[in-house]
Amino acid sequence: MKKRTKAILLNTIALLAIYFFTTILIANKGVNNYVSGIIITVLITIIMTASLNVTTGLLGQLALGHAGFMAIGAYASALFTRSVGIAFGLSLPISLLLGGLMAAVFGFLIGTPALRLTGDYLAIITLGFGEIIRVVIENLEFTGGAAGLTRITRMSRAFSSDTAVSTAVQFSIVFWITVVIIASIFTLGRSRHGRAIISIRENVVASEAIGIPTTRYKLLAFTIAAFFAGIAGGLYAHQTGILNAKIFGFNKSIEYLVIVVLGGMGSITGSIIASIILVTLPEMLRGLAEYRLIIYSLVLILMMLFRPSGLLGTREFSLLDFWEWAERFFRKVFKGKTSETKMPFTPRYDVWEEKPVLEICRLGISFGGLRAADDVNLCLMNNEIVGLIGPNGAGKTTIFNMLTGVYIPTDGDINLLGKRINGLAPHEITKNGIARTFQNIRLFKSMTVLENIKVAFHSRMHYSTLSGILRDSDCTSEERGIDIRARELLRVFQMEDVADAPSSSLPYGQQRKLEICRALASNPKVLLLDEPAAGMNPMETTELMQTIKTIRNRFSVAILLIEHDMKLVMGICERIYVLNYGKVIAEGTPEQIRNNPGVIAAYLGSADARPGSMGGLAHA
Repeated sequence: MKKRTKAILLNTIALLAIYFFTTILIANKGVNNYVSGIIITVLITIIMTASLNVTTGLLGQLALGHAGFMAIGAYASALFTRSVGIAFGLSLPISLLLGGLMAAVFGFLIGTPALRLTGDYLAIITLGFGEIIRVVIENLEFTGGAAGLTRITRMSRAFSSDTAVSTAVQFSIVFWITVVIIASIFTLGRSRHGRAIISIRENVVASEAIGIPTTRYKLLAFTIAAFFAGIAGGLYAHQTGILNAKIFGFNKSIEYLVIVVLGGMGSITGSIIASIILVTLPEMLRGLAEYRLIIYSLVLILMMLFRPSGLLGTREFSLLDFWEWAERFFRKVFKGKTSETKMPFTPRYDVWEEKPVLEICRLGISFGGLRAADDVNLCLMNNEIVGLIGPNGAGKTTIFNMLTGVYIPTDGDINLLGKRINGLAPHEITKNGIARTFQNIRLFKSMTVLENIKVAFHSRMHYSTLSGILRDSDCTSEERGIDIRARELLRVFQMEDVADAPSSSLPYGQQRKLEICRALASNPKVLLLDEPAAGMNPMETTELMQTIKTIRNRFSVAILLIEHDMKLVMGICERIYVLNYGKVIAEGTPEQIRNNPGVIAAYLGSADARPGSMGGLAHA
């Protein structure tokens, strides 16, 4: 923590030094208007690319019409300052906020239908939105039509009769707005909301399975990005003093996207560095007018060849991370103590000793003419380990997908702790008490081991998005609580020593354990394990058997297990269901299943096969 505080303090000092040095230069005419204009343009570009990176980098959704939100903010801000009769120093902050809010409203309205799509479809919709905004502005009378909007108050001339002083004030305004926005994006990324957004980028299905309402967080990221782009638009309007809709066309959106890609999709500091380079480089090369475009193109080509993930990829520097340090510092100064650590809320489930924890009645689902599951009846009692086995294609994973809301059953009922959960979204089912792992491991590979666990606490945390950005006491107390709980979970799985390692660097067996550990973080009453031993060697499988028993005893959960390793199934399950062609053909103890003729026939294809001929089942 001392090292972190020292780094934050040094970054803060560096930031203040840059500000005061540049301000003094501008105020004393150390730089001319041309250079100061480039500096302001760099800052506005940083805001635009950082806001676009929230959608394209952190969320992982390609958006091609981001300049449309900038246009909305620019025109809203300019029209407001032109129409009100109050001092510019007062109207400017109101106009910038208004521009941001107007852009956020459009972001919300466009994002509501658009973000249900992904990939090329989302890119096409956002591209169309950007062009629609431009055409509409060009055809409205109050926006100046195709001729554009003029006589907009310019910040560089509004605050003093001395142009240098007024320009210095302009720089101060834009600089600190940029700092606040970048700091907000950084702190958002380290909050529960930021982890939720990044988890969606990594794996949407796994995000839903651990309790993340993915559509809601896609919309949140899109709206926040639009809000910041609207503020950048307002700053641009009052920098240039002239607006024309053509400025905010397709090329402008692509320009910002190129900067994001070159800086690293997912890296805000990468966007900052790339913005500085790609705004200033063309200006620096004006003296080489004949070769400027060639040099510029070569730089881009070399970047794509040798750094295809961008300058920083998804990595960040710890710049502008002083908010958390400052919050702790001022709390100590003015209160003399820190806020209490708030542990994640743990629901109190009934023990349900005499009734099933999970009960499935006559469950069925059809995909067109294919009946994937039919008249399935299952029940799990408290603290019970139950196996669900059957040949490949029998419908086992389909059952899991219905239990977790990925598929909506055509027939039947699913009751969890006496409550019918049919039709609930996956994140709602997780919140009610069912968690799962996947046949193919679905970790959030750009996150550390500890972050993978923390993101699964999402449904058990309550601080708001604003609290996450401000890092207030509600946020910091809950974050300390989940850090403690996450490390406790890792300790149970003997993985605390790799807490800060990238999850992608773990060996296969530990990745499987991490996925189970993450599922337990959502505090389930029923845990669904989909082939947890797949790909494991015998030693890892033996260790997994002990881990599953420890989970049942330590966390008081009922476990439903899909597995092809019969030694594992027969060794830990109290009861087993056998599925074939979507129907339950047998249910009983391991001994009963081992000697059931119907089960033997399902596996070996011979109704006359003897119990002793079952190979893996017989010797398990």
